[in-house]
Amino acid sequence: MPKFFLAVLTPLVLCIFSACSIKIFAVRTTADIFADGSAAFEEESDLELAEQAIAANLKVIDGMLKSDPSNSTLLILASKSYGGYAFGFIEDHYLEWKEKDPSKSNIFKARAERFYIRGKNYALRILEEESLDFSQALNSDFETFEKSLSDFGKSDVPALFWTAYNWGNWINLNLQSPEAIAIAPKVERMMNRVMELDETYFFAGPHLFFGAYYGARPPMLGGNKAKSKTHFEAALKLKDRKFLMTQVLYAQYYAIQTQDEHLFQKLLNEVMQAPEDIYPEQNLITQLAKKKAKRLLENKKAFF
Repeated sequence: MPKFFLAVLTPLVLCIFSACSIKIFAVRTTADIFADGSAAFEEESDLELAEQAIAANLKVIDGMLKSDPSNSTLLILASKSYGGYAFGFIEDHYLEWKEKDPSKSNIFKARAERFYIRGKNYALRILEEESLDFSQALNSDFETFEKSLSDFGKSDVPALFWTAYNWGNWINLNLQSPEAIAIAPKVERMMNRVMELDETYFFAGPHLFFGAYYGARPPMLGGNKAKSKTHFEAALKLKDRKFLMTQVLYAQYYAIQTQDEHLFQKLLNEVMQAPEDIYPEQNLITQLAKKKAKRLLENKKAFF
């Protein structure tokens, strides 16, 4: 190639790569700021403000991932945010409208399902890039899939947890679906791996997952009321009963299923009577728990 063309192309190539590097650097710096700022978001006690804020942030995170699609910080943040938004707000709208307007309720249900799948796919991307064996085993038999999970260690807990969390919540909305029934054992095995690596992750999240998982299902589909209770009690103990969503899920997925009205009332009254600042770092969860507890108590006659 003539020296003239080399002289022209070299600065151009350097400029392109420099611009790209600057863009990636900016995205990664912003991602770190978003991750650090999540603590302030979790301290928010105004549910309306929180719902609006998280909805706006979701598309910002999506946009940043277009520029840096393998950024694990952003992928976990996106997975957690989509799952949290669906569970904390969209599912509530679905349940609020279920009796009043089934057609409107179904719209919210479909949105929750879509958001859980998006959340699952974001975290799953990390796992597939981390382990080729796991990626190939996703569509393989259960034994091969379970074996592939041994590739993951403690640093992989966030990606494992949020993949299983979002996938599990999608399954809970589709318990009659053949697809949900078929995939449930693999999701269970993923969360089992999280349990082995760190049972305390995300406020004893693996225990809460299994409390709901075993409580919501009939025995023929893997349900086990004794295991459900054991996991909920473990979660309560690990967080000194301060993470009030535990009591709400315990009432919803165990007390109702076993028709234990006394336990149902006791758990939800505990939530409603808890101090507003029982867990200052988690004001948002506290307020969400109180809102969900109030709705469950108001609909008590429908459950017992």
